[in-house]
This record gives sequence, structure tokens and C-alpha cells, in this order.
Amino acid sequence: MPTRPFAWLRHPLQYAYRSFLYRHPIRLADDGLLRRMAARTTVLTDGPLSAEETSIVAAIRRKTAEHNRNNVTRTAAYLAFFERHQEIHWAFLAHLVSRNGGWNMTDLRGGLLPFLLPEQIIAPLFLFLERANALIFHDAYPQLLLYEESKRRETPLFHLLPALAVSSFMKPMWEHFWETGNAALLTVALIINEQQYIQLRVIEHPFFRTRVLTSWPFIVEQWLGFNDVLIPYAKGRRVALAGTTVRDFADVHHRIHIGKTLYSLLLFDARLFRGACRFARCVPHSGSRADFWPQSFTETPDGRRLYSPRLEAAWPDLAHPFHDHRDWFIDEAIMQALETLPLPASGDMTNRYDRHLAMMKTAAIAAAKSTSS
Repeated sequence: MPTRPFAWLRHPLQYAYRSFLYRHPIRLADDGLLRRMAARTTVLTDGPLSAEETSIVAAIRRKTAEHNRNNVTRTAAYLAFFERHQEIHWAFLAHLVSRNGGWNMTDLRGGLLPFLLPEQIIAPLFLFLERANALIFHDAYPQLLLYEESKRRETPLFHLLPALAVSSFMKPMWEHFWETGNAALLTVALIINEQQYIQLRVIEHPFFRTRVLTSWPFIVEQWLGFNDVLIPYAKGRRVALAGTTVRDFADVHHRIHIGKTLYSLLLFDARLFRGACRFARCVPHSGSRADFWPQSFTETPDGRRLYSPRLEAAWPDLAHPFHDHRDWFIDEAIMQALETLPLPASGDMTNRYDRHLAMMKTAAIAAAKSTSS
């Protein structure tokens, strides 16, 4: 298996930061298992699909398109799938992360960011967030539905993954899960797959790289700590927050570690998991941050709380093309990302998010005064 022992030289600061954050890992897979999994990634041509297989693929594509209307429908679909198949941990993680994507979208039309960001970056930033959210759903949800159909028929159908344009990386992962029930390894595999999938199609796209990722407002926002990924959870009668902060969204390895960290928080803290499930089931996702902190946010401006609109009040639905069928999996070195899960010391974000919110309010007030003077 090829390795890249000097890869840290390309991004030494990011490497040092990740090494500090993820210095207490839990092992998921040994080298022998990873070598066997890598050997099974070769896609063999099985010939044309049968009429029955063609029908299965068409039905999955139709259901995926039906739910891929906007961030709210995608987020609800992930949770509904998890409720039907709770052994697929990734579906619940995807639901929580997709909630954050929706909040980030509506923030762009809310009570703070319009004062802090230049008007010309607002629409490209929404398109960036929406495109990534839609692409991940387009790639991942068919995998979930294929698993559901496999369960219904009591036989694995993962040989159909190539017909759904899913990376060759995922076929052995689903097969291994079918054989062993190893939910943690499958979850990490899906985290890796989806982040690599959008790396090609969004992060490295010239439009987004120029208009969003290298723009100074985006860079400043990240390094000031404003890019929090939150897990709201019921704690008694109130909603508390867990999660982490994204510091370098353009770095695929950092995003993979963020996903693994969020999963670790849920996997190793039963109280957090139960509270997050309770919140998700009781509070439908609308895109407004009033979903989790109505004491601080409001869907309609009231002069007291921060305005945080529902998604449909902020942005229209967009139709996305999905013509890029390139397979990102060209280097077996990525298999090493399956080896471990980080074990964060603490995922509490309630006070930190409160501080970040106060900082953003102060900055927005200063920006408003500067504009009016």
C-alpha cells in the first residue's frame, strides 16, 4: 500500500494542528484488514444490468431526486432513513451536519453576516454551501437506499453501486458491513468518501476557489473561529450544544477529521447521542437557528433577538446538474484514514458558541456604525 511519509511538508501548519487535535485515537482497523479492503476495490465489469436491476437503479435515482430539492428535504430524508435503519450511524451524523449546512445558508440572509460580508460574496457563498450539500446527498442517499433494498430482499446488491456512479472505494466497505455489521468502519468510510467526492467537484472548482475559498472574508471567518459545527442536544428542559470548529474547510483531510470527531462524540457519549436524537425527533429542521436557541434567534425580526430566517424565506430551490462521474479513489494511501477515530477530550460548545456569537454581534455593530458614518 503506497504511503506519503513526507506529505506533512506541503502543509506543515495544518499537519501540526491536526496532530494536536487528534492525538488520542481509537483503532478501528489493522493493516491487514485495510490491505484486504483495498484489494477488493477493483471494479469488475459484470455486463449489462438485468431488467430487474435496471428497475432498482431507476427507482433509487427517482427517490433521490425527489428528496434532493433543498437542504430541508435532504436533512429530513437522512433522519427518516436513520429511524428506519438505526445501524447506519452515518445517516444520523449526516442529518446533524446537514442541519449546520442549512443554518450556514440562512445566516447569509440573517441578522449578522450581511453586515460582515461584502454583498458580492453572499450569493457565491450560498451556492458553494448548497452545491456541496446537494452533491453529498446525490452520492450518499442512493447508497443508503441500495442498502435498504438489500435488506428488504435479504441479499446484498452492492454490485449495483457502479451503476449509481458511486466510487469504487465504497463497494468493499458496504460488503464488509453486510458481512460483519461494523457500523463504525462504514461510518468513517462514508465520511471519507463524501468529503473526497466534493473535493473534486466543489473545493477544487475554479469558480468556488476564486470567489469563495480564497476570499479574505471566508478566510478570516474560519480563523476567528466562527465556523462552528454544532450538535444540539436536549439537556433537561434546555438545549445544549456539542461539536467542534472548522479551521480549514479547503483541506479535505481536516474535513475528514472533523467528521470523525463529530462521530466520536456521538459514538462514545451515550447521553449526548440520546439527547441529540431527542432534539432531532422533536424539532423539525427549518434552516433557522431559532430551531435550537429560540431565546437568541427568531424567524421573524422582533428587534430583540437575532433574525435567523427559515430556508424558504432566504433562498429559492436550485436545480443541480450531476454529470461528473469521475472516481476520486486513485490512491490507496487514503485507506489509512480508516485506521483510527480521534477521541476528543471534550465536545462542549455551549459557552464557546455563546462567545463566538457575542464576538460576531460586536463586529456587526461596529461594521454597521462604520457604514452609516
